[in-house]
Amino acid sequence: MSILSEISTCIIEGNLGDITALTQQALDEGLEAKEILDNGLMPGMDHVGVEFKAGNMFVPEVLRSAKAMSTSMELLKPLLVESGVEMVGKIVLGTVKGDLHDIGKNLVAMMCEGAGFEVYDIGKDVSPEGFVEAVKE
Repeated sequence: MSILSEISTCIIEGNLGDITALTQQALDEGLEAKEILDNGLMPGMDHVGVEFKAGNMFVPEVLRSAKAMSTSMELLKPLLVESGVEMVGKIVLGTVKGDLHDIGKNLVAMMCEGAGFEVYDIGKDVSPEGFVEAVKE
């Protein structure tokens, strides 16, 4: 099994114990951060999305997979910035006033970051005016 396949498997299984070491191993073997993201992390999260939609995975499992991806991205993000990988776009993300739950928002933020977007997370329970101000910034 290739290192990228192992990384994908870690994401699918939500394996927080091995993802950092595997990501570092891939970097040590000379793989570029973008290659790890595009061919390791994203295929794993794509699989998670398909399984979630099919009802074979549930929110706690998806969150664990997203956390594994986020853990790997902590190593990759500075390298992606350093290498000049351009962001696909910018997203302002928050939950609306009256909504104190942010699990879905956090999951969306991780997925968007992984897909190459710069995410401005303005938090939860945000007024409409708060969204407008964030977009103006």
